Amino acid sequence: MREKIRGLKKYARIYWLYFKQYWKSRLVYKTDFVLGASAQLVSTLTSLAFLTLIFTQIENLQGWTFNEMLFLAGFGGTVIFAQNVFFFNIIRLGEEYLITGEFDRFLLRPLNPLFQIYADSVHDNNVPKVIANFTLMIYAAVQIGLTPDLLTITYTAFSMISGMLVAASIYLLFSSTAFWTGTSRNAVWLIFRLSNFRKYPIEIFALAIQGLLVTLIPIAFASFFPASYILGKEGFEAWKLITPFIGPVFFYIAYRFWKLGLNNYSSTGS
Repeated sequence: MREKIRGLKKYARIYWLYFKQYWKSRLVYKTDFVLGASAQLVSTLTSLAFLTLIFTQIENLQGWTFNEMLFLAGFGGTVIFAQNVFFFNIIRLGEEYLITGEFDRFLLRPLNPLFQIYADSVHDNNVPKVIANFTLMIYAAVQIGLTPDLLTITYTAFSMISGMLVAASIYLLFSSTAFWTGTSRNAVWLIFRLSNFRKYPIEIFALAIQGLLVTLIPIAFASFFPASYILGKEGFEAWKLITPFIGPVFFYIAYRFWKLGLNNYSSTGS
Protein backbone atom coordinates (compact mmCIF):
# COMPACT_ATOMS: atom_id res chain seq x y z
CA MET A 1 0.00 0.00 0.00
CA ARG A 2 2.81 2.38 0.91
CA GLU A 3 4.49 1.64 -2.41
CA LYS A 4 1.29 2.51 -4.26
CA ILE A 5 0.91 5.76 -2.33
CA ARG A 6 4.52 6.70 -3.08
CA GLY A 7 3.90 5.88 -6.73
CA LEU A 8 0.83 8.12 -6.86
CA LYS A 9 2.76 10.96 -5.21
CA LYS A 10 5.54 10.51 -7.74
CA TYR A 11 3.17 10.72 -10.71
CA ALA A 12 1.33 13.69 -9.21
CA ARG A 13 4.62 15.54 -8.76
CA ILE A 14 5.75 14.76 -12.30
CA TYR A 15 2.37 15.78 -13.75
CA TRP A 16 2.59 19.11 -11.92
CA LEU A 17 6.00 19.72 -13.50
CA TYR A 18 4.57 18.91 -16.94
CA PHE A 19 1.60 21.19 -16.22
CA LYS A 20 3.72 24.17 -15.18
CA GLN A 21 6.04 23.77 -18.15
CA TYR A 22 3.10 23.67 -20.55
CA TRP A 23 1.60 26.89 -19.23
CA LYS A 24 4.95 28.67 -19.33
CA SER A 25 5.26 27.88 -23.03
CA ARG A 26 1.57 28.51 -23.72
CA LEU A 27 1.47 32.00 -22.21
CA VAL A 28 4.39 33.15 -24.35
CA TYR A 29 1.73 33.74 -27.01
CA LYS A 30 -0.86 35.56 -24.89
CA THR A 31 -2.84 36.94 -27.84
CA ASP A 32 -3.28 33.50 -29.36
CA PHE A 33 -4.48 32.19 -26.01
CA VAL A 34 -7.03 34.99 -25.61
CA LEU A 35 -8.33 34.57 -29.18
CA GLY A 36 -8.68 30.81 -28.73
CA ALA A 37 -10.50 31.27 -25.43
CA SER A 38 -12.84 33.82 -27.01
CA ALA A 39 -13.68 31.47 -29.87
CA GLN A 40 -14.57 28.69 -27.47
CA LEU A 41 -16.78 31.04 -25.46
CA VAL A 42 -18.63 32.07 -28.62
CA SER A 43 -19.17 28.39 -29.44
CA THR A 44 -20.76 27.84 -26.02
CA LEU A 45 -23.02 30.87 -26.40
CA THR A 46 -24.11 29.60 -29.82
CA SER A 47 -25.19 26.29 -28.31
CA LEU A 48 -27.12 28.17 -25.63
CA ALA A 49 -28.85 30.28 -28.27
CA PHE A 50 -29.93 27.14 -30.12
CA LEU A 51 -31.43 25.68 -26.95
CA THR A 52 -33.25 28.96 -26.29
CA LEU A 53 -34.66 28.86 -29.82
CA ILE A 54 -36.07 25.37 -29.22
CA PHE A 55 -37.96 26.57 -26.15
CA THR A 56 -39.54 29.44 -28.01
CA GLN A 57 -41.53 26.76 -29.83
CA ILE A 58 -42.34 24.37 -26.95
CA GLU A 59 -43.07 24.68 -23.22
CA ASN A 60 -41.14 21.57 -22.17
CA LEU A 61 -39.18 18.71 -23.68
CA GLN A 62 -40.24 15.27 -22.41
CA GLY A 63 -41.21 16.89 -19.09
CA TRP A 64 -38.04 19.00 -18.83
CA THR A 65 -38.46 22.77 -18.50
CA PHE A 66 -36.13 25.34 -20.03
CA ASN A 67 -34.15 25.92 -16.81
CA GLU A 68 -33.88 22.18 -16.21
CA MET A 69 -32.49 21.78 -19.71
CA LEU A 70 -30.01 24.56 -18.97
CA PHE A 71 -28.94 22.67 -15.83
CA LEU A 72 -28.54 19.44 -17.81
CA ALA A 73 -26.49 21.18 -20.51
CA GLY A 74 -24.37 22.99 -17.92
CA PHE A 75 -23.70 19.89 -15.86
CA GLY A 76 -22.77 17.73 -18.84
CA GLY A 77 -20.70 20.51 -20.38
CA THR A 78 -18.74 21.07 -17.17
CA VAL A 79 -17.89 17.38 -16.95
CA ILE A 80 -17.03 16.86 -20.61
CA PHE A 81 -14.90 19.97 -21.06
CA ALA A 82 -13.10 19.51 -17.74
CA GLN A 83 -12.19 16.05 -18.99
CA ASN A 84 -11.05 17.57 -22.27
CA VAL A 85 -8.61 19.86 -20.48
CA PHE A 86 -6.65 16.96 -18.99
CA PHE A 87 -7.40 13.80 -20.99
CA PHE A 88 -8.22 14.89 -24.55
CA ASN A 89 -4.65 14.56 -25.81
CA ILE A 90 -5.22 10.83 -26.36
CA ILE A 91 -6.96 11.65 -29.66
CA ARG A 92 -3.50 12.44 -31.10
CA LEU A 93 -2.31 8.86 -30.52
CA GLY A 94 -2.46 7.63 -34.10
CA GLU A 95 -1.54 10.55 -36.33
CA GLU A 96 0.91 12.42 -34.08
CA TYR A 97 2.51 9.68 -31.97
CA LEU A 98 2.32 6.23 -33.59
CA ILE A 99 2.73 7.11 -37.27
CA THR A 100 5.53 9.64 -36.63
CA GLY A 101 7.39 7.35 -34.22
CA GLU A 102 7.08 9.88 -31.39
CA PHE A 103 5.41 7.24 -29.25
CA ASP A 104 8.68 5.31 -29.00
CA ARG A 105 10.24 7.95 -26.74
CA PHE A 106 7.50 7.32 -24.18
CA LEU A 107 8.44 3.63 -24.09
CA LEU A 108 12.05 4.46 -23.27
CA ARG A 109 11.16 6.37 -20.10
CA PRO A 110 10.43 4.74 -16.72
CA LEU A 111 6.90 6.15 -16.71
CA ASN A 112 3.52 4.82 -17.81
CA PRO A 113 3.15 5.63 -21.56
CA LEU A 114 -0.52 6.60 -21.19
CA PHE A 115 0.34 8.99 -18.38
CA GLN A 116 2.95 10.61 -20.60
CA ILE A 117 0.44 11.15 -23.41
CA TYR A 118 -2.02 12.77 -21.03
CA ALA A 119 0.71 14.94 -19.51
CA ASP A 120 2.22 15.90 -22.87
CA SER A 121 -0.42 18.57 -23.53
CA VAL A 122 -3.13 20.48 -21.70
CA HIS A 123 -6.08 21.45 -23.89
CA ASP A 124 -6.53 24.87 -22.33
CA ASN A 125 -8.96 25.98 -25.05
CA ASN A 126 -11.60 24.06 -23.09
CA VAL A 127 -11.12 26.13 -19.92
CA PRO A 128 -13.53 28.92 -21.02
CA LYS A 129 -16.14 26.25 -21.79
CA VAL A 130 -15.73 24.74 -18.33
CA ILE A 131 -16.25 28.15 -16.74
CA ALA A 132 -19.21 29.01 -18.99
CA ASN A 133 -20.96 25.67 -18.42
CA PHE A 134 -20.39 25.70 -14.68
CA THR A 135 -21.80 29.23 -14.53
CA LEU A 136 -24.77 28.08 -16.59
CA MET A 137 -25.38 25.17 -14.22
CA ILE A 138 -25.31 27.44 -11.15
CA TYR A 139 -27.60 30.00 -12.84
CA ALA A 140 -30.12 27.28 -13.74
CA ALA A 141 -29.99 25.83 -10.23
CA VAL A 142 -30.82 29.25 -8.76
CA GLN A 143 -33.67 29.76 -11.22
CA ILE A 144 -35.11 26.33 -10.40
CA GLY A 145 -34.73 27.00 -6.69
CA LEU A 146 -32.50 24.05 -5.84
CA THR A 147 -31.43 23.87 -2.20
CA PRO A 148 -28.97 20.97 -2.13
CA ASP A 149 -28.14 19.18 1.11
CA LEU A 150 -24.84 17.51 2.00
CA LEU A 151 -25.87 14.25 0.34
CA THR A 152 -26.70 15.98 -2.95
CA ILE A 153 -23.48 17.99 -2.91
CA THR A 154 -21.46 14.83 -2.26
CA TYR A 155 -23.33 12.99 -5.00
CA THR A 156 -22.69 15.86 -7.42
CA ALA A 157 -18.96 15.98 -6.70
CA PHE A 158 -18.45 12.22 -7.05
CA SER A 159 -20.67 12.11 -10.15
CA MET A 160 -18.60 14.81 -11.84
CA ILE A 161 -15.36 12.96 -11.17
CA SER A 162 -16.95 9.70 -12.29
CA GLY A 163 -18.34 11.43 -15.37
CA MET A 164 -14.90 12.70 -16.30
CA LEU A 165 -13.58 9.14 -16.12
CA VAL A 166 -16.50 7.92 -18.23
CA ALA A 167 -15.73 10.49 -20.92
CA ALA A 168 -12.01 9.73 -20.70
CA SER A 169 -12.71 6.02 -21.08
CA ILE A 170 -14.70 6.62 -24.28
CA TYR A 171 -11.88 8.59 -25.88
CA LEU A 172 -9.28 6.11 -24.65
CA LEU A 173 -11.20 3.10 -25.97
CA PHE A 174 -11.71 4.49 -29.45
CA SER A 175 -8.27 6.14 -29.68
CA SER A 176 -6.63 2.81 -28.81
CA THR A 177 -7.91 1.36 -32.08
CA ALA A 178 -5.02 3.31 -33.62
CA PHE A 179 -2.66 0.52 -32.54
CA TRP A 180 -4.28 -1.56 -35.32
CA THR A 181 -5.49 1.09 -37.78
CA GLY A 182 -2.79 3.75 -37.44
CA THR A 183 -5.40 6.50 -37.12
CA SER A 184 -7.48 7.62 -34.16
CA ARG A 185 -9.05 10.95 -35.01
CA ASN A 186 -11.75 9.67 -37.37
CA ALA A 187 -13.23 7.37 -34.74
CA VAL A 188 -12.89 9.99 -32.01
CA TRP A 189 -14.44 12.69 -34.18
CA LEU A 190 -17.59 10.58 -34.43
CA ILE A 191 -17.65 10.23 -30.63
CA PHE A 192 -17.11 13.97 -30.27
CA ARG A 193 -20.22 14.58 -32.36
CA LEU A 194 -22.27 12.03 -30.45
CA SER A 195 -21.28 13.70 -27.19
CA ASN A 196 -23.73 16.49 -28.08
CA PHE A 197 -26.46 14.04 -27.00
CA ARG A 198 -25.47 14.90 -23.41
CA LYS A 199 -27.53 18.10 -23.71
CA TYR A 200 -30.86 16.31 -23.99
CA PRO A 201 -32.93 13.83 -21.92
CA ILE A 202 -32.28 10.33 -23.24
CA GLU A 203 -36.02 9.62 -23.22
CA ILE A 204 -36.39 11.61 -26.44
CA PHE A 205 -34.18 9.13 -28.32
CA ALA A 206 -35.07 5.71 -29.72
CA LEU A 207 -34.34 2.70 -27.50
CA ALA A 208 -31.34 1.74 -29.64
CA ILE A 209 -29.77 5.17 -29.07
CA GLN A 210 -30.55 5.00 -25.36
CA GLY A 211 -28.78 1.65 -25.18
CA LEU A 212 -25.78 3.11 -26.97
CA LEU A 213 -25.60 6.02 -24.53
CA VAL A 214 -25.32 3.70 -21.52
CA THR A 215 -23.04 1.02 -23.00
CA LEU A 216 -20.58 1.61 -25.85
CA ILE A 217 -20.74 5.41 -25.58
CA PRO A 218 -22.00 5.81 -21.99
CA ILE A 219 -22.21 9.59 -22.05
CA ALA A 220 -25.52 9.44 -20.12
CA PHE A 221 -23.49 8.74 -16.96
CA ALA A 222 -21.68 12.05 -17.42
CA SER A 223 -24.81 14.17 -17.83
CA PHE A 224 -28.35 12.84 -17.88
CA PHE A 225 -28.35 10.39 -14.96
CA PRO A 226 -26.62 12.64 -12.39
CA ALA A 227 -28.52 15.74 -13.51
CA SER A 228 -31.89 13.97 -13.32
CA TYR A 229 -31.05 12.69 -9.82
CA ILE A 230 -30.14 16.19 -8.61
CA LEU A 231 -33.32 17.62 -10.13
CA GLY A 232 -35.47 14.90 -8.60
CA LYS A 233 -36.65 13.46 -11.91
CA GLU A 234 -38.32 10.05 -11.82
CA GLY A 235 -37.08 6.95 -13.63
CA PHE A 236 -33.73 5.23 -14.20
CA GLU A 237 -33.21 4.96 -10.43
CA ALA A 238 -30.67 2.12 -10.60
CA TRP A 239 -28.57 3.96 -13.20
CA LYS A 240 -28.58 7.12 -11.07
CA LEU A 241 -27.37 5.25 -7.99
CA ILE A 242 -24.37 3.66 -9.70
CA THR A 243 -23.38 6.87 -11.51
CA PRO A 244 -20.86 8.09 -8.87
CA PHE A 245 -19.05 4.74 -8.99
CA ILE A 246 -19.26 3.68 -12.64
CA GLY A 247 -16.46 5.90 -13.98
CA PRO A 248 -13.53 3.81 -12.66
CA VAL A 249 -15.18 0.67 -14.04
CA PHE A 250 -15.47 2.05 -17.57
CA PHE A 251 -11.96 3.49 -17.43
CA TYR A 252 -10.52 0.16 -16.28
CA ILE A 253 -12.17 -1.60 -19.23
CA ALA A 254 -10.81 1.02 -21.64
CA TYR A 255 -7.37 0.77 -20.05
CA ARG A 256 -7.31 -3.01 -20.53
CA PHE A 257 -8.09 -2.46 -24.21
CA TRP A 258 -5.26 0.11 -24.33
CA LYS A 259 -2.89 -2.45 -22.80
CA LEU A 260 -3.97 -5.00 -25.41
CA GLY A 261 -3.10 -2.56 -28.17
CA LEU A 262 0.15 -1.59 -26.49
CA ASN A 263 1.23 -5.23 -26.26
CA ASN A 264 0.63 -5.60 -30.00
CA TYR A 265 2.51 -2.39 -30.89
CA SER A 266 5.68 -2.61 -32.94
CA SER A 267 7.94 0.39 -33.38
CA THR A 268 8.01 2.31 -36.64
CA GLY A 269 11.78 2.14 -36.54
CA SER A 270 12.11 5.86 -37.27
